[in-house]
Amino acid sequence: MDDMDDIEIVANQSADFDRTKGLSVMENILQSEDEIDALFAHNDEMALGAVEALESKNMLDDVVVVGFDATDDAQKAVKEGDMDATIAQQPKLIAEKAVEAAGKVANGEELDEFIPVELEMVTE
Repeated sequence: MDDMDDIEIVANQSADFDRTKGLSVMENILQSEDEIDALFAHNDEMALGAVEALESKNMLDDVVVVGFDATDDAQKAVKEGDMDATIAQQPKLIAEKAVEAAGKVANGEELDEFIPVELEMVTE
């Protein structure tokens, strides 16, 4: 985390993976924080809700917005410039890693505690 020493997290709130709640949470954050450089949401629905809140405050061009899941709506928002990126999971790779892990378990082999699967960043 040494490379993140100059990053200040001004808010960390759940919006329950819901677009409407994402809008509401971001509106609440913007009432107390007017200096936000970037926003990361753990799914695209929350990111898209936050986009609406930022847009209503004319702040959308000033904040980097990144979501997660690469839904159709998010990819459209990235293409239109409303979001900067969304992260796409790789279901085929996840399945390959799962089958590989299952084979190791079936053969009595030890598994790593964490098995990473590469993600893909979707940008304009």
